[in-house]
Amino acid sequence: MTTIANDRPVGSSGEIVLSFRNVSKRFGATLAVDNVSVDVVKGEIHALVGENGAGKSTLVRILAGDHVPDQGVIEVNGRQVRFRHPDEAMTHGVGFVHQIPAFVPSLSVTENLMLGLPFKFRRAGLIVWSSEHESARRTLASVGLSIDPRKPLELLRPHERQLVAVARAMKHGSRIIVLDEVSASLSEPEVRMLFEKIKDLREQDVAVIYVSHRLGEIFEIADRVTIMRDGKRIATHEMSSISRRQVVNEIVGRNAEDLFRPKQRLSKRRGEARLVVRNLGDEKLNDISFELYPGEIVGVSGLGASGRSRLLRILFGAQRASRGDIRIDGEPCRFRHASDALAAGVALVTEDRIADGFVPTLPIWQNVTLPWSASYRHRGFMQIKKEMRDAERHCRTVGVRMPSIMAQMTQLSGGNQQKAIFARWISASVRVLLLDEPTHGVDIHSKAQIYDIIRGLARDGCAILMASSELEEFEALCDRVLILRDAWIADEIAGSEINKDKILHALLA
Repeated sequence: MTTIANDRPVGSSGEIVLSFRNVSKRFGATLAVDNVSVDVVKGEIHALVGENGAGKSTLVRILAGDHVPDQGVIEVNGRQVRFRHPDEAMTHGVGFVHQIPAFVPSLSVTENLMLGLPFKFRRAGLIVWSSEHESARRTLASVGLSIDPRKPLELLRPHERQLVAVARAMKHGSRIIVLDEVSASLSEPEVRMLFEKIKDLREQDVAVIYVSHRLGEIFEIADRVTIMRDGKRIATHEMSSISRRQVVNEIVGRNAEDLFRPKQRLSKRRGEARLVVRNLGDEKLNDISFELYPGEIVGVSGLGASGRSRLLRILFGAQRASRGDIRIDGEPCRFRHASDALAAGVALVTEDRIADGFVPTLPIWQNVTLPWSASYRHRGFMQIKKEMRDAERHCRTVGVRMPSIMAQMTQLSGGNQQKAIFARWISASVRVLLLDEPTHGVDIHSKAQIYDIIRGLARDGCAILMASSELEEFEALCDRVLILRDAWIADEIAGSEINKDKILHALLA
């Protein structure tokens, strides 16, 4: 068995359990993976990072059997393999947990754990449920979950569902587990709970490949990191030997000092409050009150079920409040529909751009101008060319990389999709911009560009309310942070007091 002698910071044997050797994969003219060689060691957490399009996902999908490599070999425990389907990978001890695990929410935890596995039957053909539930309890305990496996999966919290996905991989006998953006929908405390269980897997000598855009997570959990760019493996480092800045530089391929400029707090609030919320509530939120000023960026931080997204949807008219008042520039507003909010100059960037951020069947230009398409009607005719020119201009302003303005949104990377959504809102007079996870699932370069867009909108006088599960975003962008706890705003942190530890302490108080 091959071992790594001097390239591993963790204990255990240094035994290589997974190897990519000179793997390449081409799609038409695009060389998605270019001669990549990587070793993964027993009992280590090995991070895989890079921008969207760097080749990470393609490499993982080659391992899963979704793609066949054009050249190179993969070895699992010293034996050359070529999987044709994720089920084949699973039988060889390689499991996968994705950002959105494939579950049947209405079924019990036990039934979801058993998907793809045979049940135990009595002679009469009946499933021995007592035995299956007990087996499920033992499997869940292996990842630190103590829950009733008879409970429907849809009743679990987000981090618990992710741990059930890990437990399912363990039940299939996986000794190599790929975790692909598993923390994207989790709050900071939920991520920390998940990390504790992932570290337990390392102690059980399970090799974990951790794919993420969140560099803070990489430095918290990983033993080594492999950086990819333009389909190539740029380097593999021990986490103890590299700084965050070096990782960013290698991801983007240049000095990244200009990517994260120091935050500039407002010296004073400008004029009267743009948005005033008083005693806003429904069955889940209780007497929410705050003000938001022109040019101000205010964060809303809360745990996964705190209602932060619900608050933004109410402010946008996508969900009804049962009580309370909303005023914009002193005028009372009652939004019955999102169209009422748009007419008042209130816009929303949703958490899930795939589900409700854009229309995949429409080209980029129509997605950008969709809320304002009526303004391009002249004497009964649509000014299509003008609409397309404006959409292209706004996309160029925010740095959308696209084949053409006629391409569909699904042809863009996640970061460019998100920038195109921002292009929609810079194309009109938006007075209040609501952001729900504005950098969800985007790479480090796109994230920096989106930060610049947000700062630019604030400089132009837009009032911005931002919900995020990434506490570092509040440090980078916000003038104030509202702490949403127990269905109401329990605390506020402002100015130089804003930091990750203080926000986390306020969330858990």
